[in-house]
Order: sequence, then C-alpha cells, then structure tokens
Amino acid sequence: MKWSNFNVSKSLPTPLYHQIYSHLRDCIQNGIFAPGSLFPSESQIEKELNVSRITARRAMDELSARGLISRQQGKASRVAAYRPSTHLLAGVEGMIENNRRMGDSTTVELLSHETVAATDDVARTLKVKRGEPVLWSVRVRSLDGIPFSYAVTYLPQVVTRQIKSEQMSTKPLLALLETAGIIIGRAEQVISAKSATPAVARALHIEPGEALLISDRIVYDLSDRPVEWISVQYRPDIYQYGVDLERTQSAKGNVWSTSTSKRATKSIPKADRSTAKKRTTRHELP
Repeated sequence: MKWSNFNVSKSLPTPLYHQIYSHLRDCIQNGIFAPGSLFPSESQIEKELNVSRITARRAMDELSARGLISRQQGKASRVAAYRPSTHLLAGVEGMIENNRRMGDSTTVELLSHETVAATDDVARTLKVKRGEPVLWSVRVRSLDGIPFSYAVTYLPQVVTRQIKSEQMSTKPLLALLETAGIIIGRAEQVISAKSATPAVARALHIEPGEALLISDRIVYDLSDRPVEWISVQYRPDIYQYGVDLERTQSAKGNVWSTSTSKRATKSIPKADRSTAKKRTTRHELP
C-alpha cells in the first residue's frame, strides 16, 4: 500500500489536515514508513493528495507535535525512531534497578507537584488521616524525546520529609526512596486499561480517547507501611506487559504457572507483536 493512495473528503466533518494526519500516522504505525526513513515533504503531500500547502503543513505539524516525525529547518523530514529497545529486569525485587536502567536512556519531566490534603481514597491507600498533607505529582517519561508514560504519584509525609520534590525530575523516585533510607519490602500492582483524557493525550502526544495501559501500584517498606501510591498510564503502541508461563503438574492436573526462572523485560514494537507472542518475556515497567 502506498501512502499516496488516499483521498481526502470535504464532505466529512473532520478537517482535511486531520484526515491526512490520521492517514499518515497509521502509515507510520503500520510500518509503511520505517523508523528513521525519509518522510514525504509538504510539497509532495500537496501534490499527491491534491490539497493546499497550508493543509499539508498543518498535517505535518500534527505529526511532528506527536513525535511521529522529526523536522529540522532546511532538512528533509524523517520518521522518528521512537520504538524503545531497553532491556530491563522483571519482578518486584528488581523495581529500583529497573528504574535506574530506565533513567539511563529516558528523561522525566515533572509537570506538577504540590502538597494537597489527602482525600478518602488517598488516605485509605496510604494509611494516613483524611486531610493529612501528602505530596501529589505528575511526571511524563520520554524515550528519544517521545513521551510514553504519564505518572500520578502520592507520597505521605514520612517520605516527603526525606526527599526534595525537585529531585523527582532527575532521578527515579524509587531510587530517591532508597537513598533516603527507605527500604522497599513489597508492592501491590493492578494492571488495567482506560481511555486517555484530553490532558493525558496532550502530554503523551496521542488522540483523546485512545486506549492506554494503566498500572496502579502501592509500594510498601519493610515494616509494611505504604510509602508510595503511583498510577502510570502507558502508550500501548510503545510498551506492553508480558509474563512467562510454564506448564506444571499439580494435584489437580497440569496447570499454567508463572515461571520462576530469571526473566528479562523489553519493550515490544507494534510491528513485532506477532513474533513477541513466541517469546517468553515478562515486563516490569518503571
């Protein structure tokens, strides 16, 4: 399929530039344009799709704003090589090491942080009194300049007294906890999905309403005291979860069980999902 085999429609309520943006975005995500390859110019889009230069430019601006193409003044545009290839260790016991490895190849932007009064849900989760001050923060993590996770975190006073909020944009939070003398004992994690709100969509350079993978995690110290409640939304086109399973015998017959062997995690590009199913990988996201 050629990218130019597309007809815009003036009868649709969707603006022409957005029709073109959506089409070219799908072409990139479906592998018609390889990461790092040359991308059509504004003049090519104008000619091939029979639209105005302004329409072509707006479509290109959308692709650039969402991290799908790289544009430089005076140079040809290229498809962003935004598929991660970071290999990480899995398991709760490796969470801090996992985040440190992520820190080597990713950047974090601290969008917001402030002390707020604990709501009923926050108080119940962190085992503090309702209305007690807690630190609320929002961070976006990016790889090669492409945002892929949106994290909302609540920290109790026992933690905020020992770390500085400014450090949250330079170091992984779990590493800061450990440096402050807080030893992680265990974590409870639930994985689900939700639609991107407009705010999250803007931060992750996606469309509002797109499905996101969400990980809700409560982290406890050795005394089983909650020290962090974090909810992270991930772009599933960049990151996925997986788990190693082994066929084992039990009193009830053969069953599937989680592998106890050492596992490595990696991001799985959308184009590789079919082959990924054949691998035995388990993901522990930061």
